[in-house]
Amino acid sequence: MDAVSYKNPRTAVALSAVLPGAGQLYNGKLVKAAVIMGAESYTLYKAREYHRMFEKDRTDKDVQINRNKHLWYTAGIYVYAMLDALVDAHLSSFPEGSLVLDPERRGVCFILTMEF
Repeated sequence: MDAVSYKNPRTAVALSAVLPGAGQLYNGKLVKAAVIMGAESYTLYKAREYHRMFEKDRTDKDVQINRNKHLWYTAGIYVYAMLDALVDAHLSSFPEGSLVLDPERRGVCFILTMEF
């Protein structure tokens, strides 16, 4: 196993806990990191907007429901980011090319390669 390709799962989760998407950056998944950071920012922004509207009119239950919904979305993205970083870090040492998609069979084949 190449020491350069191994990613520490604890480090990935810790980074993702501090900043959602940082664990994906650590794992080298730049697109995933951008999507997670963008989704987290958007849901926080929307929750803040709904909270401001709710502060103006505390009787509007729809605004309160939308604020709470976006806070739940934020929490879900946060947990997803940590779990995704953990899984990607664990799979960092998995040999590439072991899983092959065969379009003729319309299935997935596992290939075992042994090097001596």
